[in-house]
Amino acid sequence: METIYYAYNPWWEGKRLDTGIDRDFYLKNVPAFLQRRQIEVFIGSRRTGKTTLLKQMIKKLMAEDISEKDVFYLAMDHPALSGVRIAEHIRNMRKLFLHDRDRKLYLFLDEVQESPQWETELKALYDLEQVKIFCTGSTSSLLTRQQGKLTGRQIVGTIYTLSFREYIRFMGAFPSLSEDYKYEQLAEAYLNVGGYPEQVLNPSEEYMMNLLEDIIARDLARLNPVKKPHILKDLLRLIGSAVGSRTSYNKLSKVLGLSLDTVKDYIGYLEVAFLVKPLEKWTTSWSEKVYAQKKIYLWDNGLKTLLTGSGDAGNKAENAVFMELLRNGLTCGYYAESEREVDFVTGTRENPLPVEVKYLADFDWQDKRYAGLRLFLGRFPATKKALVITKNVRTVLEVNGVKVHIVPLWKFLLDAPAIFTELETIR
Repeated sequence: METIYYAYNPWWEGKRLDTGIDRDFYLKNVPAFLQRRQIEVFIGSRRTGKTTLLKQMIKKLMAEDISEKDVFYLAMDHPALSGVRIAEHIRNMRKLFLHDRDRKLYLFLDEVQESPQWETELKALYDLEQVKIFCTGSTSSLLTRQQGKLTGRQIVGTIYTLSFREYIRFMGAFPSLSEDYKYEQLAEAYLNVGGYPEQVLNPSEEYMMNLLEDIIARDLARLNPVKKPHILKDLLRLIGSAVGSRTSYNKLSKVLGLSLDTVKDYIGYLEVAFLVKPLEKWTTSWSEKVYAQKKIYLWDNGLKTLLTGSGDAGNKAENAVFMELLRNGLTCGYYAESEREVDFVTGTRENPLPVEVKYLADFDWQDKRYAGLRLFLGRFPATKKALVITKNVRTVLEVNGVKVHIVPLWKFLLDAPAIFTELETIR
């Protein structure tokens, strides 16, 4: 066991820790993590870089004068480790370095759900030990199976695939802003490749196929009552081909030859495995929100390329915008009245912000494609700002007292937090 410990914790012997390209979007929060006692739980799809991110956090901790021998990393999907209680691993480490019982340790548990009774063990460690715990898991269902054991003891964060800004960093260097055409080209590539780190560095259809098979086998069929796993891929293809459209579960059930309840269950399984994300209607009526059709987006555009091909840039742009909204913690819904829609609306009825995605090289406010947005502005006179995301148009239009900000997709994906901060500030 000691040999495995040293293999996973090379810093104990003063060896250099290679952690790849830093993901500053998450690492900037490490000081805040250290200030609080709760367990940090990071969830996300397989191969989004959770393991690498844990090691980047370890490196950052040690750069802040935390002793290397106080930091303990365990990959709980290792067969020799998962069969041993977590508390026993902690005891072994303290014995290895003769640590006092009250010495504070920093414990990093990768794929924690692979350890039996992990919820009960983490609760005991939190209550009885001097230990700050960081852990990862590949399905959000691991949160629901805790049965409240970690309520108040954990703070959950989601690790997304690479943002556009991270994608550019992985690709090399940021072009000059005077060369905006380069950003436009990078955005087009990002829409097709997606943001799984290994896929960005070494694009391969075989890699994405293996990733999807791995998720279905390990996070879906193994954990859920899926009688026909191959149907999940057919369901994903149907969802991928209809990204941005209101989805009829009844239609899906008829096409797939499954019951309506089974289709709903399968979509739920795909969601907890971070393959899809449903979007509800933006409305103050709870019954309408529950019963209205959903839009279903894919977790990453690389999956859409795998499932439906390299075209369909408009729907991929909408998918990328939706994931960027989620990445920045903005809740939203779609607005629809008859056949007219607005892709996303965030904010409240008293202070709404509509967001429309039209991946076009020109802009005409009177175009019928903006009929849904024009209708929304009429229905909700409290609206002061609107955002239209195009392929490469950048301007501001005032319509009946409403400032409509038109920005290129690349600019939105690059600077979404700043754009939303500006829109909120100006209101």
